[in-house]
Amino acid sequence: MNSKIVLILTIICMLSYTPLYAMRTSKPSPITDFDDSAKVIINENFEKFFNITNGRYNLNITTVNPDGVLAGEVGDIILLWIGGNYYLEICVGGTVWVGVILTDTP
Repeated sequence: MNSKIVLILTIICMLSYTPLYAMRTSKPSPITDFDDSAKVIINENFEKFFNITNGRYNLNITTVNPDGVLAGEVGDIILLWIGGNYYLEICVGGTVWVGVILTDTP
């Protein structure tokens, strides 16, 4: 009796199989209907979206506070490790970085 149930469940699982895909998107095609400055901005945003969804960004880890020292673009992210604590540092422009301590709260 148990072997029949296992066989039936196995057949049901095999017949109900559907392929699963990871969250990957195709690279967006460049937009050509706008003026040059708008095309550049939109294509840069599409490129950033493509890189984020396909795991092409790596988080840099530093032990020196980047605020006032390291120049970055708005939205750049760095993981700061000082004294056993981790801080997520986000560039808000130039050399200004804002940090938030990371905790292990469930």
